[in-house]
Amino acid sequence: MRIEYTGRHAEIPEEVRALAERKLSKLAKLLPGITDVHIVVASDKHRQIAEVSLHSPRLTLTAAGESGDLGASLAMVLDKLAKQAQRHVGKRRGRKRTATGDAPLSAAGSGDERQDPTPRIIRSRRFVAKAMTLHEAALDVGASESNFVVFRDAATERIRVLYKRKDGNLGLIEPEN
Repeated sequence: MRIEYTGRHAEIPEEVRALAERKLSKLAKLLPGITDVHIVVASDKHRQIAEVSLHSPRLTLTAAGESGDLGASLAMVLDKLAKQAQRHVGKRRGRKRTATGDAPLSAAGSGDERQDPTPRIIRSRRFVAKAMTLHEAALDVGASESNFVVFRDAATERIRVLYKRKDGNLGLIEPEN
């Protein structure tokens, strides 16, 4: 991390530099990857103004503050930067949490069009499972627009799904119970 100091109408004492480096080391633990820090200190009659710009590859933070003491101004500005960094890190963690699947599966029409690695339920339909034989179900699949039919087997009273395969044949799904 490269720290650059600029003093406008003011000299920067060593105590203030030590304070800045100590606070910036704490900030670097919170926000790793800080490349450049530019600290500008200005002095007007009874005001001491401090401005800090912090640069990292993904983020640039700036803050300014003034008080009667140069050290207090710089400490206040660095505390503002720490709050900004905490807010940024919290937002990134929040985005990661929702992207990994802590959110429940959403139904269609929720307006959420993000790319999620978790599967979404796009559409669901309800079917009345009519009692029919396997032969009747095969005739129904051939006659209907959909490529499958859900039916209750007339002989065993179990739910089955008969579907049309890509190769033109029919496939049968039946539960194991």
